[in-house]
Parts: sequence; structure tokens; C-alpha cells
Amino acid sequence: MIEYDLLNGEVSREAIPERPEWLDDEPDVVAVLNAFLDKLDKIPISNRARMPSIRLNRKLTPRLYRHGESADLSWALLRGLEGQIFELRLDRKRAPLDPEYVGASLRFIDGGESICRAWLSRPRQKRYQEEWALAVEAYADAFAHGGKSLRERSVKVSGKSAADVVSAFALISRYTCSNLTLRQLSARCFWGHSKVLDSREDLLRQLYPDLQIAPRPVLVHVHLPEMLDGVLFIENQDTYVQALSGRPEAVKGLVLVYGAGFRGSAERVRAHDGVSLHYHGSGEGISLKSFEAWWFGSQSPAWPVWFWGDLDYSGMAILKALRLRFGDVQAWPAGYAPLVQLLHDGDGHSPDTADKAEQIDPGVTGCAYADQKLLPAIRQFGRFVDQEIV
Repeated sequence: MIEYDLLNGEVSREAIPERPEWLDDEPDVVAVLNAFLDKLDKIPISNRARMPSIRLNRKLTPRLYRHGESADLSWALLRGLEGQIFELRLDRKRAPLDPEYVGASLRFIDGGESICRAWLSRPRQKRYQEEWALAVEAYADAFAHGGKSLRERSVKVSGKSAADVVSAFALISRYTCSNLTLRQLSARCFWGHSKVLDSREDLLRQLYPDLQIAPRPVLVHVHLPEMLDGVLFIENQDTYVQALSGRPEAVKGLVLVYGAGFRGSAERVRAHDGVSLHYHGSGEGISLKSFEAWWFGSQSPAWPVWFWGDLDYSGMAILKALRLRFGDVQAWPAGYAPLVQLLHDGDGHSPDTADKAEQIDPGVTGCAYADQKLLPAIRQFGRFVDQEIV
């Protein structure tokens, strides 16, 4: 007799019958037992209402379906495990001359899983969430409130175990006063990965209430004209570069603003320590002072503020976000009118062909031109147009 722990794969007080010597010579029996464990490994213990069942078929037990002496022997050995590992239910609808195993179904009984795992050397693998909870408990002293917020929010990093990832979170305690950015902190604690903590600042605040995180300035490129007649946010880099050369002509006199990946929704973008403005162009003096006074919120603009991007739902969502941070930003008619005309002319692309199928209609933006002209055109034609076409 051997002893085996169902949960941890270790020796326990539960007695397990000796592994049958014939088991290695019976691939169909082994296949059935493995099929049971495969099903169980996909079901957390807490979610098991009852043990799974296995129905015999040609794919699972091909040897049985050869209907010879070896099949009869395999079936006899499999039936010998009835009441020890599983309960058996024969198919009442099988043909009169079919063997008993045709369509038969088997279900684990209590203790059957433990026996199978011992015989097949397949200890139950802890699911990631279970490993995560144990790891958080082991490092509980490193986190505020015992790491309750971390226990409820597991994080996976490719190639790393739950214990590895939790220990990386615990390592952050060394840097609570270092005033690093999120990405610097992530790179130091998570094996050089700088983006693990992106979108997890709220979690860090719960784990380390005293943690000092340096703001990561948003990089924004600004082209200042000699005379400031308005501000134009441009979504895409190619269009911004083209506008620097004065195309289309309507950009003349406008401050051109481009930020790689900037979507206008970051609260810090209008704070001195939250943005890094990189200037180009010939404008300086009064235009520079007026622009920065508006950008950093000390005065209202004396000129219009526009946005020009792709004619799609994502572009309209950016416009909506810009209005939240910069007030009365309007869709730029000089840029969007040609895009709308292309839709009316039968041009444009479907969302599927441009990997934009998951874009969500923002509903309303608050800009009359966008809400009454641009969004209705997108909905009517069901196509998008990228601004680079202009």
C-alpha cells in the first residue's frame, strides 16, 4: 500500500491500492483514467458540483472497438475497477449484439481521483489563482492590509510563476521613496519589463499608500506660427509632418499640436510636471506666452481650438476626450469635409479591413459639427476614412 495526498501530490494518511502490474499493458484503461483527470484539471474544486463522467468511444478506447480477445480482456480489467475508481452505466440503447462497453459511461466515485493520480503520477496542479493566493499570503507583511487588494487581482507575467510575480510586487517596497516613474519602477522590479505596472497605479496605491511615483510627462510636439490664429490638434504623425510644410493651406496661422499616443484624456497633460512641450516653427514671444497661458489654464483662448483626425469612431472618441481637458474643442471642418465627401463618393474602408472592427461609437461628442455631420455619415455608410488621404 502507498499513501498519496490528492491536493498536493504528497504522502498522506489516505491509503491507496497498489498500482496494478497490468496497467502499463492496457493503453485503453490508461486513456480512460487520464481523460478523467484531464476533465478534473479544468474544474476548480470549489466549482465541482459532481464528478465528471466519461463516455467510451472509438477515439478514446480504439482497442476495445476491435472486438477481439484483447478487447474482452481490456474490458474485464476496466470493469474490475468498478466500485474502486468509478461507477458504470451501460447504454440501454445499444444494439442487442453489441458488447457491453459500446456507449458505456463511467463516473468517478469518492476517492477515485486520488487513486488515479497516484497510479498515473499526476498530482493535481494548483491553478494559478490558488498559487496566487498562497503567494500573497506568504508576502502579506510587505503590503498594506495584508495585500487584500493584490489577492483579489492576480497579475500574470509570461514565463513567471505566481510566486515570482508576487515577490516582484513585494520588491517595490524598496523604492517607496525613490520617486521613480511607473515604468522605471516596473523595469527594476519585474525583470526589465517596463510596462507591467501600466494601468495598475491604483493597485500600487492600495498596496503602498506612501509610495512616491514620479509623473511621466506626456511628450507633445508644438509648431508655433508667427501669428496665432487658433490651435489644431492633429491625430496622426504623417499628417502633422505634412501640415508643417503648409499643407493643406488652411493650417496657416494655426498652432499645430501632435502627441504620439496622446489621446487628450490624461489629467496631467495640462500640468507643468505632466507634459513636455517640444516647440518647432518660427513663433516665439507673444504667441508662445499666449499658447502656454492657455495650455496651463491661466487664461481662456482668444482663438478657436480644433481637432482633426481619422473619420472613425476612435477619432471621434479622441475629440470627446479633448473636450474634457481643453474645453470647447471643435472638429476641424477644413480637414473633415474632404473625408465626408469621400464617403459620399463611395470611398472609405470597412472597419474589418482596417482592424477597426472593435471601435465603439462614442454616441455624442458635444461638438455640433461632429454630432450632426460626421458621426451620422459614419453610421450611414458604415465605413471609415483615414486622414492621411488628404
